[in-house]
Amino acid sequence: MTSEPAVDDELVDVHLLRYPLRLGRRATEHYEEVFRELALLADTQPPVPDSMPSRLLALVGDLGRRYPRQQVHEEERDAALRAGETSRDMVIQVGASMVEGTKILDSLLDETDDLSRTGGLLTLGPPEGVADFRRWYLAQCMTQLQGGAAVPWPGDLD
Repeated sequence: MTSEPAVDDELVDVHLLRYPLRLGRRATEHYEEVFRELALLADTQPPVPDSMPSRLLALVGDLGRRYPRQQVHEEERDAALRAGETSRDMVIQVGASMVEGTKILDSLLDETDDLSRTGGLLTLGPPEGVADFRRWYLAQCMTQLQGGAAVPWPGDLD
């Protein structure tokens, strides 16, 4: 993957139907905690180029440079939570070229989840439902970027 911004990358609306607001917030908080720990490890240990932490941090850094964080989506989610909602249909915009990066990210986050569960990280494994939510969220991005239909969140809202 290149670190150059995808200036001409078409943005595609991805519909997140029945988005579970509290679970979405927990997922964001969990993976931000994981990324902070991996960044701290990267700053304090000699780099191991092909290690999972190095690959994940490089991918996240690359994606962050190419595509802005979904800040509007997070603000909408948090406002809906404050209003007492539990779910909401949401729309995010994703670069059309993100299919491969999203697949790689999903795979690396599976590795990270396993590492957390087995004590390889200080961060605990994902809370109940978080990994399932993350897989659904990324699958919605991949599917819709390839022209597929949106599928509502199938699980519990908490």
